[in-house]
Amino acid sequence: MKTKPSRTSLLDAWRIRRTVRHWHKKERRNAVQHRLTTYAHSLPYWHETGQFLYAIGFLVEYTLIRIARSLGWFVVLLLRGFVSLLDILVQPLAATNAEIHAPVSVRGVLLHSFLLAAAAGVLGWSVYTGLDRRYALQVEVNGQTVGYVENEQVFDDARAAVYERVQSAQRVLADAGQESAESGFEIWPTYTLTTDYDQTMGQSELVDALLLASGGELQEATAVYLDGTLQYVTTEGDHLRSFLQSCLIPYKQVDNPNQRVDFVHDVQLVDGLFFADSVQSYGDVLAQLRGNSDLLKVRSIERQTYQEEISYPVYTEESAAYEYGETVVLQSGQNGLREITQDVTTVDGIQTDVQTVQVKNLEDPVPEQRVTGTQLKDYMYGSINGYDFIWPAPGYRHISQWMVGSHTGIDIAGPSGTPILASASGTVVQTYTWNGIVTRGDWNSYGNYVVIEHDGGYSTRYAHLLQFIVSEGEHVEAGQVIGYMGSTGNSTGSHLHFEMYGPQGRFSAHKVFPDIPTYNK
Repeated sequence: MKTKPSRTSLLDAWRIRRTVRHWHKKERRNAVQHRLTTYAHSLPYWHETGQFLYAIGFLVEYTLIRIARSLGWFVVLLLRGFVSLLDILVQPLAATNAEIHAPVSVRGVLLHSFLLAAAAGVLGWSVYTGLDRRYALQVEVNGQTVGYVENEQVFDDARAAVYERVQSAQRVLADAGQESAESGFEIWPTYTLTTDYDQTMGQSELVDALLLASGGELQEATAVYLDGTLQYVTTEGDHLRSFLQSCLIPYKQVDNPNQRVDFVHDVQLVDGLFFADSVQSYGDVLAQLRGNSDLLKVRSIERQTYQEEISYPVYTEESAAYEYGETVVLQSGQNGLREITQDVTTVDGIQTDVQTVQVKNLEDPVPEQRVTGTQLKDYMYGSINGYDFIWPAPGYRHISQWMVGSHTGIDIAGPSGTPILASASGTVVQTYTWNGIVTRGDWNSYGNYVVIEHDGGYSTRYAHLLQFIVSEGEHVEAGQVIGYMGSTGNSTGSHLHFEMYGPQGRFSAHKVFPDIPTYNK
């Protein structure tokens, strides 16, 4: 027969479950707070920003408290004065005989006026002295004062450090298959605002004071923090420091003051009081550090300075005072000089990063000023039936072949990339992009080409171009660059195949430019 559980046992079970739930909630809350704190501390300028915001918040909070207290005192004094004033005013009415009216005492009025003035003076003095007071946080554990700190940041950092040491002790015991005595780890510090204190503690001092107040078994030891997280605790702090220094020595250049050598991970050794359960032997700590090759990677940052030339800029202007294609240097350019300072980072001897710290100009470059001519020779202008044209490849007049027989235009030889000009104003009516296949007797044999339609029924074709820079439907002016000389299509060398058309059909450019001094007619 089953026994029905008693009300007391059910109540105890409920309390145990509630305690367990509260403990799990507290652990999850502390874990989230720890992750957020770790992430926040990794942000740039976190510490400076936190100090600044805390200082503002601290000042606002204390100022509001002082103002509230002063206003409270002031209200109390006003109420007292008001009551006294009412007492003076109702004295005549308080006579037992309604027919006998006692005169108001002048001395009483003066006395109460003096009290009001004194109250106002006391209020002013309180505000003045209250604003000048220095405040601190009185830290308590289980109702017992353990010390004073300047601000809440110190308190929060110390509390987080204590919690981290508790976690370290529990982790070490868990790895060893043991359980820790939770009573030694229940540390719930609080603080209150006070002005009655002698001196304040630093973070490390408050950590030790909180640990002493916890009642746990403590021991003087050295902790290893990796990237701000407590990892190991040992009593052999001096040996551990010597070992870490020995890891850095091979990478140090004794005679190089511009070099800084440290570990890739932020490794810090902190002496203080720690739970005895978290202390490991020096050999165990050393084995764990050596077992993870990534933990002790060495970083060397060397500041290097060198000089390099600054290329001078070239500014070019066009001028009709010079012949087309002619370039005149008005001012020669000169390279400048600059000094570059960089931080070169190597990890285990391998370069991983270069950061430019400063660039300083020692000598500014002198720009080069050039002028290119745009004036065509007289023989590069021509006309037919009152319509004017210009030579499409100024500066080049070597005719490798004229329009004769089956050859439908003239070939003007020149270097690849020579600018080709529109012979007259007009509209681009056709552009053709060569497909890379050499053919004869069709449009593809022209390579890349452009056809421009002019007034009066005239048009011109520019073939074998390296590339063209106009599009169909675009209006161009006489002398505008439309492409560059090349050797595309059925061509044996860089040249421009130039064709001219009129109302009567194709005709030779020699009719338009009869006086051009060519090398071959």
